[in-house]
Amino acid sequence: MAKVQPKTLAEVRAKLDDKIMEALDFLCDMETWKKDHIRFTHRVSAFLAAAESILSMIQKHAKRYARDHGREPTFIAWYEAKVDAFRKPDEARNAKKLIGSDAEWVYLRAARDDTIHIEPTDLALSLQVTFTGHSYLTARLTVTNHETGTVTVAESEPAPRPEPDETKEGKAYWAFKPIEIIDKGGNISHVIDPPMDDVFSVCKRHLDKLIELVEECERELSTY
Repeated sequence: MAKVQPKTLAEVRAKLDDKIMEALDFLCDMETWKKDHIRFTHRVSAFLAAAESILSMIQKHAKRYARDHGREPTFIAWYEAKVDAFRKPDEARNAKKLIGSDAEWVYLRAARDDTIHIEPTDLALSLQVTFTGHSYLTARLTVTNHETGTVTVAESEPAPRPEPDETKEGKAYWAFKPIEIIDKGGNISHVIDPPMDDVFSVCKRHLDKLIELVEECERELSTY
């Protein structure tokens, strides 16, 4: 059986970049279909799957590159330090370690599992509305001259007709809902609170973090 030829660092980076572009495509589709609940939800699901695959590709191809250069233990130590930011509850329980420190990242990884294995990601449509009111003041002044007994009444100019409140409709956006982690016994073992921002913004930040991780990975491998 022919031995697999070691990949160059450029080839490893190309594979990771391909997954980043896949996630970016789904992110752009989310913006396109933001008013269609079903299509939007499908794009969110696809984005989360593509985002998770970036981590899988790092573990597979970057680790293999490190192994080919005799630096696998070094790479594993580097990667485990990164996992401290995004370790899911089930992974934390199995490894007897803490859940990831980046709550948003942990949520999205858990949402990906929920999407793939349980049901479509639970999204809530929220509508931001801003109200601007207008008020007017009219004055009436009554002056009594006690010496002459005359009464003078003065009124301000009639106020303009009050304008109706202006309603400025903000953007309609989708928000994540809490995720319940169910253990093998069918019990709720953990509840992960959702990010407070809209789905598109959360996913955009997530992709930025993954891109940064890939760049850090490349810098790490370049030292081997």
